[in-house]
Amino acid sequence: MTVFIFQICYTKNMGKFWHKYKIYKNGFTLAEVLITLVIVGVVAALTIPTVINTYVESSTVSKVKKAYSTLVQAKKLAEAQNGNIMVWNFDGGRTVQSGLQIWGYLKPHISLAKDCDSSADCYQIENTKYLKGDVYKTGSGYSYTHWFVLADGSVMWLTPQDGKCEAASPSVSSAVYTDVCAAFGYDINGNKPPNTNGKDKFYFVMRPYGVYPLEHYDCRKDMDGWGCAAYIIKYGNMNYLH
Repeated sequence: MTVFIFQICYTKNMGKFWHKYKIYKNGFTLAEVLITLVIVGVVAALTIPTVINTYVESSTVSKVKKAYSTLVQAKKLAEAQNGNIMVWNFDGGRTVQSGLQIWGYLKPHISLAKDCDSSADCYQIENTKYLKGDVYKTGSGYSYTHWFVLADGSVMWLTPQDGKCEAASPSVSSAVYTDVCAAFGYDINGNKPPNTNGKDKFYFVMRPYGVYPLEHYDCRKDMDGWGCAAYIIKYGNMNYLH
């Protein structure tokens, strides 16, 4: 009897407690669930693009550094076998033959997926963009450029320079094509967009005393973006996009 009376009192008093403090066992209301979903959706809409952009930029920085390292190592290994690039057997002109001759020294030291005869075999060179957004076309200069696809699927191209492979001084700016034996373009994802300088297209120069990213004098989002590889190598980020 005592237990029965206790149960009645406990049930009655707890009922008052639940009611007084509005604590119910029936979970969230539909309105509460919808409000929560809306909040989660807004937060996701605000943060996910930032997270994606951060990832893409971080990945791009890593790939640009890797491409730079690939060229540096290829030149060092080729020179270890054949002497300084200035004594390599190439005609020093801006010709198909000169590009093939330089490439012959570097090729054994680069991991390739494909060696291309022309841009048509591995890369769409038209309708690419400056960093500021304007579309530009490549012009006739690419007729003497040699193209190749790296093992990771990125595309690189070698353009010989016109008799300028002479060691004057390492301090000479690479922003102008002085003392440059060959110039290299690099697209981290091949034909996939955005095909834009400073976003997925970057440039390096091979000089008698080393390989250098093209200087970042124009690496701003309102300019052409030819020199963004140097910005990335120097600062380790792509803050010029923001």
